[in-house]
Amino acid sequence: MKPAKLRFLALAALALPCATAPVTGATETAAIAERQTIDAAVARVAAGEHLEAINVVEAAIDTIERRSSRYDTNLVRPLVVLGDALVGVGDTEGAFGAYDRALHIARVNNGLHHPSQVLVVYRQAALLAQGGEYAEANRRHEYAYGVLLRSYGGDSTELLPGLFVLADWYMTGYNIFSARALYEHAARVADARLADDHPAHIRALRSVASTYRSERFPPFYTRRSSQSSSLGSYTGFQYRPASGPSVNSFANGERALIKVINIIQARDGARGGRDGGGQENGQKSGQNEDLAWAMLELGDWFLMFEKYARAVSLYRRVWELLQDKPDLLARTFNAPTPLYMPLPRDPEKPDRAAEQDARKGIVELSVDVNEHGFVSNIDTLRSEPADMMDFKVRRAVKRARYRPIFDGESPQSTSDVHVRHTFTYYPEQQAAIPEKQAFYAAQEAAIGGGAD
Repeated sequence: MKPAKLRFLALAALALPCATAPVTGATETAAIAERQTIDAAVARVAAGEHLEAINVVEAAIDTIERRSSRYDTNLVRPLVVLGDALVGVGDTEGAFGAYDRALHIARVNNGLHHPSQVLVVYRQAALLAQGGEYAEANRRHEYAYGVLLRSYGGDSTELLPGLFVLADWYMTGYNIFSARALYEHAARVADARLADDHPAHIRALRSVASTYRSERFPPFYTRRSSQSSSLGSYTGFQYRPASGPSVNSFANGERALIKVINIIQARDGARGGRDGGGQENGQKSGQNEDLAWAMLELGDWFLMFEKYARAVSLYRRVWELLQDKPDLLARTFNAPTPLYMPLPRDPEKPDRAAEQDARKGIVELSVDVNEHGFVSNIDTLRSEPADMMDFKVRRAVKRARYRPIFDGESPQSTSDVHVRHTFTYYPEQQAAIPEKQAFYAAQEAAIGGGAD
């Protein structure tokens, strides 16, 4: 599995804590100027102007330190922005230093278990994951969730954002049962304390379904056991399912997606949506689109679980709902859409290889997609370097599933659908290709021609 990318932007720093002490006169003017300066640095990081952001935010940090002290709570936000900018220029060590100092100042001012530190901890976790330190990144994620749980309690809606972050993290490591427990708890909290159509409630239901889908259709390559053995073991939930965890349950995922459809239909029915023209027509169009996406997701679910008649019935309904959006309708049904494409990870980097020696390889295939979304007749159009990744990519693509072309009545088969997979490799791996050719040829023969 490829390392998780840093998922935050400097814009998220806007949510970090600022000083709460009252200010007046010249002090207030200075504080406003400092905030504007940091806002400008945030915008520069978001625009990729990392060196300029570093210069701006370092000057702001120096100003705050001279005006106050090295432990002023106003330093937290600029230090986080500095860390984000240093990530942008590849200075991982410097970014960790900035985040560590921001975390220390937040704890000194707000307490060891104050939730204001959580956004900083998430940045640390993302940086660790980017460097392949999954176990330590996992500890950071679980620590952040523990802080939120301690602060808000297990049944608070304020816990939901952090609950989703931890569950999503577990999903990146294919720890679906830990993720499922969190998503199901989120659904219970949202169901009890929020409106049915609240985005958090809908997200929780969709995420529960995604865990069952991932259980049936796992990534073709997952982390090695040495990387994932410590992940997903969090024991501080302070809640437990009423019964044992359900496993490989088509019905539970189906029920969650049906509930999403029912919620959207009830919400839109309550809003009216009369076709009286103007804004009401626009509202009706938006409602149709929301319902179409919910039905499309359930239709794809049925297709992947080989309930073809039910899938086609829903696709017909989606076709009807999107009639006033021809461009969107075309993007949805005019070409095969991959629903599951478990492509292989890159060849593992040799111990002695240098980063600057990394090269890009490519495998491009032509496949046929039948009316049920299955792949057949796989031909290699391009492979550079030849024979390095062909077999692995072909074997993976054989397991892919597509939403087929749909004409409003029935799905259609398609020939010559292109699949393009790029990967990173090192020259010494290319030298070893001849040794692998006989092995791959034997493997292809053993599974009936590989992927055809």
